[in-house]
Amino acid sequence: MKRRRRRAVTLLVTAAVLTAVGVGSVAAITGANGGGSPMDLFATPPEDCNGDAAIEGWSTGTLHLDVRDVSSGERLREVRGDEPAPTGSTMKVVTAAAAVTSLGPDTTLETRVVAGDDPATVVIVGGGDPTLSRLPSGQDSVYPGAPHLDDLASQVLESREADPELRDVPIRRVDVDASLFGGPAWYGGWSESARTSGSVSNITALMVDGDRDDPSNAYSRRGEAAVDRAAQAFAELLGTDVEVGPLVDAPERATELGSVRSAPVSDLVAYLLTNSDNTLAESLARLVAVNEGAGNRFEDVQEGTTAALDRLGVPTDGLVLADGSGLSAVNAVPASMLSLLLVEVAQGDGDLAIVEDGLAVAGRTGTLAEDGRFATENTDAAGHLRGKSGTLSSMSGLAGIADAADGSTVAFTIWAEDLEAGSASTTARAAVDALAAEIYRCGASL
Repeated sequence: MKRRRRRAVTLLVTAAVLTAVGVGSVAAITGANGGGSPMDLFATPPEDCNGDAAIEGWSTGTLHLDVRDVSSGERLREVRGDEPAPTGSTMKVVTAAAAVTSLGPDTTLETRVVAGDDPATVVIVGGGDPTLSRLPSGQDSVYPGAPHLDDLASQVLESREADPELRDVPIRRVDVDASLFGGPAWYGGWSESARTSGSVSNITALMVDGDRDDPSNAYSRRGEAAVDRAAQAFAELLGTDVEVGPLVDAPERATELGSVRSAPVSDLVAYLLTNSDNTLAESLARLVAVNEGAGNRFEDVQEGTTAALDRLGVPTDGLVLADGSGLSAVNAVPASMLSLLLVEVAQGDGDLAIVEDGLAVAGRTGTLAEDGRFATENTDAAGHLRGKSGTLSSMSGLAGIADAADGSTVAFTIWAEDLEAGSASTTARAAVDALAAEIYRCGASL
């Protein structure tokens, strides 16, 4: 409904302009034969549009820019728009679109426990859900609607109590099946500081709270043994004398003793986009690869995500997808590809409306409201831009959708590449935000 209202507003603006200029003037605007586009009404830049100066005077790194009219997909402006480049966290738009397309918005991620071959053993089976929490039920972690280990443990104990053959057999060991994801768990190109700063965890099929030391702090330090942390927490809930056993493959056709499920993919996608959660992005990218039959390792993310994008009709030639979060500088994506994907998102095709709903709003929510963004400068664009920011040591960017001041809706990708160390989070981000604000002011006449 939100998208339909925006389109209705655009039509009303167009109608108002037509009324204001008079029917007799329409031919002069659109062409004597009436064959012009309604977007020609926006050919004269608004008075406060300084897009040319912002683009031609760019001096912060190497600019990659692609701006599209959402109604037609037509390119409005570009600078190196077809040259692949690192994306930073703007990559999460790609991963989110692939997840809702491949996995489906209503899919949930299941963590199960089954009976082991030994009556005193149970096996916890990871389903790729990083939101599973070790906090007591009723106490929230950073992930809204997360399932809880204590719920799973209660189900296991109740199931065994209801089985006459297991009722009097104490649980002595918890084995772990984390085989849904293959190794390595840590991408070799990531900086170790990403772990210590709380940016990302090891990527494993079983973990709790994104493997944070503090489940309630989004940027809490991550550990180096995610599977073991989860297994140990679960074992403690089953009894004081329960030990953690080895990694195993769960017995075939084993009796299920309990299961818990994550929030639906639609909610997970919204959280990862608004809050730029790297671990959640990596887990979903890996699940897409598994679902697409590509494999279960980092190197399989490219094939899996590309398969999903192909179904959306988004061009994928030349893409290099090393991970799902954008943390790797090896990722190489043309700005034009991301803008074309955002056109599809803004048009609300299929389940892609979920992706737009998850984008942070400039000056209002998520990463686009942190550190005063669009609050002290460019405040006229606050509330009118929705997007995903991205930052690496050598780049800063923003990709999103603008409900422009002229009544048009445009999709855009801005990357400042080849930055000097230390400038990505300060000077470059300010320059990116300023250009995004000019896109809002200029709209289709950029």
